[in-house]
Amino acid sequence: MSQVWAVLVAKFRIAGHLIASVRNESRLKVGVLSVSALGLWLGAFFLLHAGFDFLVDFGGRSNAEFNFGDLLMSRLLSILALAVFLLLIFSNVLVAFSTLYRSKEVVYLLHAPMRFEHFFYARFLESVAFSSWSLAFLGSPLILAYGITANASVFLYFAAIVFFIPFIIIPASLGCLITLLLVRIFPKIRLWNVVLLGIMVVALFFLYFGNTLRGTRIAEDTLLPAFLDASARVQSPFFPSHWASKGVLAAAHYEFRESFYWFLTLTSSAMMCLWVTGAIAHRIFYMGWSSLQGQERQRIKPMGAGILGKLERLLRTIRNPQRALSVKDIKLFWRDPTQWSQFVIFFGIMAIYTANLRNTSRYFEEEMWRSFIACLNVGAVTLILATLTSRFVYPLVSLEGRRFWILGLAPLTFRQLVWQKFWLSVCTTSLFTVGLAILSGYMLKLEPIYYWLTVYSVIITNFGLAGLSVGLGSLYPNFAEDNPARIVSGMGGTLNLLISVGYITLVVGAQTLILQWRVLGRYANPDTFWYALALAVLFITVLSAICIFTPMRLGLRNLNTMEF
Repeated sequence: MSQVWAVLVAKFRIAGHLIASVRNESRLKVGVLSVSALGLWLGAFFLLHAGFDFLVDFGGRSNAEFNFGDLLMSRLLSILALAVFLLLIFSNVLVAFSTLYRSKEVVYLLHAPMRFEHFFYARFLESVAFSSWSLAFLGSPLILAYGITANASVFLYFAAIVFFIPFIIIPASLGCLITLLLVRIFPKIRLWNVVLLGIMVVALFFLYFGNTLRGTRIAEDTLLPAFLDASARVQSPFFPSHWASKGVLAAAHYEFRESFYWFLTLTSSAMMCLWVTGAIAHRIFYMGWSSLQGQERQRIKPMGAGILGKLERLLRTIRNPQRALSVKDIKLFWRDPTQWSQFVIFFGIMAIYTANLRNTSRYFEEEMWRSFIACLNVGAVTLILATLTSRFVYPLVSLEGRRFWILGLAPLTFRQLVWQKFWLSVCTTSLFTVGLAILSGYMLKLEPIYYWLTVYSVIITNFGLAGLSVGLGSLYPNFAEDNPARIVSGMGGTLNLLISVGYITLVVGAQTLILQWRVLGRYANPDTFWYALALAVLFITVLSAICIFTPMRLGLRNLNTMEF
């Protein structure tokens, strides 16, 4: 394992140099990023603490030995642990593909005197770091808020740290194993067979969820028993998430023997999963990697052939060179499965949400809940949109790569390049987000004022988020990296995501405040509501204009002054 340790030492040194290079960054950039990250962490903590307090009050806060709210909190933690476990598997599938097969370091390491399982372990640890750091950042306020609300012992926090490592290793191992098998199998399968298989899986997934949600539509008086029955299913002894939640909660109640038992169960399973995945990687990784490298050079299609080749004719109304750049960006997106698979899953989740909006309770008949759900609907759609723009739009300028200097010699100005990325983002994301907003508003049977405000908010945030992503991507480009996941993980990508979340918070908060005040009858004069609504729409519009033109101007200025 000295080979693995040598690679890790090199990675630690690189990480140390990257941290030390922060002193060379703009103080404004570092300050805004630090304050934004701290604000996000504190906001999550206070929101979670308020939610846990509500559950305790709901269960009857008293000095009694049993509180129903405590049971609800523990069940919710089990559900959350299972959801995080499944999401980590999916995240590691995507990150492992880039780390094991697409990174430039792979070719160098494969030529080194290094066994394949040692190569896998070194890349595996890097994959775990990329896929799980956000869980540690966002999970810490959750554990802290739960511990304070439940008056748990200090051992709760210690156990959460100890259980974290084996807990993330299991889904990381499963994700890497799935990636190894897919790369080994799918290059031998035709593309249309893969697409047909994916469509069938998605269709079955939709049918299953639709039937399940329709079958579990229950009355309000049986809600809690049904919730307890459903949440008990996630506490299966076969789920590693159950082992982690049981062990952490046992430590909080001074049940150290039980906590140690679950820790040994989780750790031994994690080590076994890692060993099995490493053994399989030793046998099939190189064959899969070699096949993947050869597969990319098997066929060269002539111009205009295939679905992607016809894009230029479909976009003939756009002038060159913007049309050529748009076609190139779309082709690069489509040819990278780690990109479009995330895009499909994000909007698949939103489609499931939209398809089940009719499964509402009798409380939705009240205007207060209709207006509140309309605002939450805007928040859900725009947060998905912010994730997509941060993940796919922000790296567009950086993905031009070391060949960016060629664009400087082309009959193309940087202004045309930046605005081409902007309009490509707006036109692409609007097809999905505005459609979802219109469809969800129709299915919720919103009143005209809620309906059109929802649609307008989603339309304007498409412009604002595109301006933020393209502008900050031009202001902080990384032409030395060709992995979009690493480009997004940098300081500029993190800053873009934080500012996007803050922008959405202001947009959704402004319209929620105006609409809820109307429902609660806070306006003495009915005409005051319309003035307040006009002011909110003006605020959203001006804020979006600032988010569009300010980053775009700064990014364009940076590109014009850079040396290539």
